[in-house]
Amino acid sequence: MDAETCHELAWNYLRSGQTDLALEHARRAHELSRGNVAYLNTLGVAYGESGELALAEATFRKALKRKPGFIDALVNLAKSLEKQERLDEAGQSYERALAIEPAFPKLATNLAKVYSQRGEVARARGLLEKQARTIDPHDFAIAMAQCELDAGESERALSRLAKAVAEHDDWKLARSALAHALLSTGRWREGWKEYVRRRNLFDARPTELPPPLAPRLDGRSLLLRGEQGIGDVLFFLRFAPLVRARGARLALACERKLHPVLRANDTLAEVRAGGDATGFDGWIWTGDLPAVLQTEATPPAWPLEVDTEARSAARERLAALGPPPYLALTWRAGTEFAPACGVRAAEGFGRRGARLAGNGAAPAARRAPGGCRRLRRGLRRAVSRPLGARRGPARAACHAFARR
Repeated sequence: MDAETCHELAWNYLRSGQTDLALEHARRAHELSRGNVAYLNTLGVAYGESGELALAEATFRKALKRKPGFIDALVNLAKSLEKQERLDEAGQSYERALAIEPAFPKLATNLAKVYSQRGEVARARGLLEKQARTIDPHDFAIAMAQCELDAGESERALSRLAKAVAEHDDWKLARSALAHALLSTGRWREGWKEYVRRRNLFDARPTELPPPLAPRLDGRSLLLRGEQGIGDVLFFLRFAPLVRARGARLALACERKLHPVLRANDTLAEVRAGGDATGFDGWIWTGDLPAVLQTEATPPAWPLEVDTEARSAARERLAALGPPPYLALTWRAGTEFAPACGVRAAEGFGRRGARLAGNGAAPAARRAPGGCRRLRRGLRRAVSRPLGARRGPARAACHAFARR
């Protein structure tokens, strides 16, 4: 297989989310044609999509050393630095790229986001206004609304996004941004209605809103279908008791990995793996529950069920760590859409970061560049002050996590 074919396959695998195969073919393309900086850039992208941000950064720097004005590598270097939370360096790389090619896709909005993350909201807004002619109008509306939210101007941001989706029904990302902005400002009913449209985020066709549930559902059986990540299923299950209170008999179809903590109870008559709704009067996506309920309520979290044996094992593991207090780390994970087929090679990079599955959170946390360092720093702030603990024990706890 020649270098060009390997390179094409690497991008195909990147677009489909198969990062291991993408990395394998990107390495092969580079080995077969070491002088090709485009192949070197793709190798950096593959490293970045695999969560190897330090290697991604080094690879982009190598490409820029060979071709200093290589815009794709320069933007990707900025993204790798941003992912490592080195915002000052990321901003410098974005600024250099902007000076070379102001109309590069999403470049100005990425730089504005870095400014906002650094607390320079006015500077971010000024950049967007200055570069408005070079920014895709869809991206511009979302980026400006985010600046307004960051500046505490929520009404202005909501008005901007509402106007954008009213005038452009195919602007699904703006509609998603509107949903999250509404929810973040406590506009629950409106926000959940917009959130329903998430399922065809990259589909230009309009989404049909599901009909609201009847006030009474006595005698009806409904299947709740889990979707997205397991955390999303657990989050939206908090709305299931509201459906049960209307008289419906409920069953849940979800991934088997959730079954040990979700059991049949007064709300759920059954927890199953398959999503076949045969024999039910209807089915509902778990993520649609608040919308079809048309609720303003914020119910408490769904209680997890853990058997006696698992509880005992957990107590033994905690006791082996030493005396309390104990700190639990919730690692942010989930599912994301595969990278879209971008116009430029740089567009697909940096969407995932470290991808976690099953019990891989702690190893991934150790591998993530700066991950344990940031965890230790954050834990020292979070624990030492509120609990009045000495810095020594807090630091020891953080280092203990890094070793495990």
